Amino acid sequence: MSLKWNKIIYNHIKEIVADSEKQQKPISELIIEQECKLSGLPRQKVWNRMKHNLATMRAAVERGKSGAGIFSKTGLTGGEAVKIKKYHQTHHTLSGDTIMAAVQNAVATNEVNASMGVICATPTAGSSGTLPGVLFLLEKRMDLSEEQMIRSLFTAGGFGLVIANNAEIAGATGGCQAEVGSASAMGAAAAVEAAGGSAEQSAQAKQRPSLCLTC
Repeated sequence: MSLKWNKIIYNHIKEIVADSEKQQKPISELIIEQECKLSGLPRQKVWNRMKHNLATMRAAVERGKSGAGIFSKTGLTGGEAVKIKKYHQTHHTLSGDTIMAAVQNAVATNEVNASMGVICATPTAGSSGTLPGVLFLLEKRMDLSEEQMIRSLFTAGGFGLVIANNAEIAGATGGCQAEVGSASAMGAAAAVEAAGGSAEQSAQAKQRPSLCLTC
């Protein structure tokens, strides 16, 4: 890794928290600035790329929950998101409205992935449903604007990058904690940003789901 790279990339969560507090900026803003430096792209182009990622996530969720659902090429999996959606609409779910709303979004995305559809890896294809599951639930519950959604994605990406720089994110090599644990940590950090929480709160929220999701 070059010296130049080291100067502009975050390798530890404490560095993000420290910079956020020192510069009085939300984590999302720090990550946007970092991405501009890393890519050499202007801010608007970086923003538009994340906007495209959000649109890709939304399209996958909607596709997975529409009609009879979507099935894998082999036919072994699919249609579960639609079943969960119908179950959720009964308003008599054992786990409550919030969890089921998130789960149907997550499963819908996973089924699009299994059918060779277009998804946004966050941080991997296998865990691609976790972040959309959280974000699109929050969008409805908290009436989030598109800007808030995009900023939450930048925050999630920043935490995901730190994890990837220090540990495994692939389930094949690191197990459930590495993959879904990382995605859950990203989702928790994104949720705190969306709710207007501090960098320190994002860091604390990020740790708990990651530690709990061990194989």
